[in-house]
Amino acid sequence: MLRPTAAALLLASLSLSPASLQAADTHVESSSASAVIEALGATLDQFYVDRAVGSAYRQALRRFLETGQADGLSGEGLAKALTTFLQQSHADAHLAVYAPGSGIFGKEDESGEPPLPENAYEASGWVVPGVAYIRPFAFFGRPGDIKRMQNFVDAHADAKALILDLRHHAGGEVAEIDVLAADLFDKPTDLAVMHTRTAGWDRFEPAADTPQLSVAKRDINYVEQVHRAVPRKGGARMAKIPVYVLTSKRTASAGEHLALVLKRTGRAVLIGETTYGAGNYGEEVELAGGFKLFVPYGETIDPDTRKGWEGTGVSPTVQVEAKQALNVALQRLGVSSLAETCPNVGEAGGAGKLAPSR
Repeated sequence: MLRPTAAALLLASLSLSPASLQAADTHVESSSASAVIEALGATLDQFYVDRAVGSAYRQALRRFLETGQADGLSGEGLAKALTTFLQQSHADAHLAVYAPGSGIFGKEDESGEPPLPENAYEASGWVVPGVAYIRPFAFFGRPGDIKRMQNFVDAHADAKALILDLRHHAGGEVAEIDVLAADLFDKPTDLAVMHTRTAGWDRFEPAADTPQLSVAKRDINYVEQVHRAVPRKGGARMAKIPVYVLTSKRTASAGEHLALVLKRTGRAVLIGETTYGAGNYGEEVELAGGFKLFVPYGETIDPDTRKGWEGTGVSPTVQVEAKQALNVALQRLGVSSLAETCPNVGEAGGAGKLAPSR
């Protein structure tokens, strides 16, 4: 996932890889390429979540430059070559270099802003009477998105069961998770630990503590925050109902964060496939010549195991093909035939004819 504040977020690299970007192929002279690579190495050395790996990246990039691997490369070609080289050196699902005019969300408009959809909630409603269903593809953390999640919870507070369809969830922030958790947990509950490189914290994260996210420790190398569920005033309305989380190989970043915390607290049953494995969070930063880097400077870890899910993913409670996950969840709720009982639900995409959340 991305950093847990509201300034930026990730639509994970599985759907917006450098190969899919449509950046202008701005020519970069060899001297400028050298400046880009030097800035790239210095940034990774200073901010990358694993200090040893950050240093190793910098040394490897110097060899990349010295051996002439950047010769003749420009624009998107240079960005793709650098991303591939870094991933071969040490894989990280979020780490990527972007050419001028592009970023993690693709090609920017004239204002330099990324093209984000207005509504990140593809569908929500009653999939069958008493069973609430929601399918977000990202948690953008914008006021409108937070309100949509709150509206969904308010409208379905009397549900007998909840299905969270995260099979296409590409990532984001924790604000919407906090809204949901306030009605799923009836007492304050530690969910996860956010383990952030101190240099990254000082540059990108200087935010005041909140009841949901607060600093537990800090030293010269790392800052640790505890992410916790805080029940809503008046009581959590969904604290006693069964919750099913649907996952796939595409479930990434903040979607994995939500899946992990609900699984480790015993609050939900995960049904589907092991998730993508994008567990580090970070920020997009400017390099030389208009190039950008998404630099992962933190990782989310399980408080019990002190391990994250980068490169491994979050395993489901019930392993089935993603396309069967909704069917299995409904069967566990006593719905024997998806096609007969829920004609408006399609397994490939979820509840296809339910309305987008408003």
